[in-house]
Amino acid sequence: MDVDVEVPAGTKLLLLAGEWLCEPTVPARRDEVVIVVAISQGATSGWVWVRGHVCRRQDPPDCGTGSCFEHQVLASAIRLNLAGQR
Repeated sequence: MDVDVEVPAGTKLLLLAGEWLCEPTVPARRDEVVIVVAISQGATSGWVWVRGHVCRRQDPPDCGTGSCFEHQVLASAIRLNLAGQR
């Protein structure tokens, strides 16, 4: 099943432990706030790749990179954020 989620760059997401993978197939054990740079489209099995920032977001970000967060995230968690439920 394909999952398409559109999220504007700069959107802030609160991801709870278990809603994102810190390594392939390994759920994270901590919550994280991510400022979105880009989200992949057409991912499968309910997961999408999210690139963003977890550093203190400034312009430019203080991590000095294009993104310092690149992990798979449950599309349902993103949808909860977009619906204002986080």
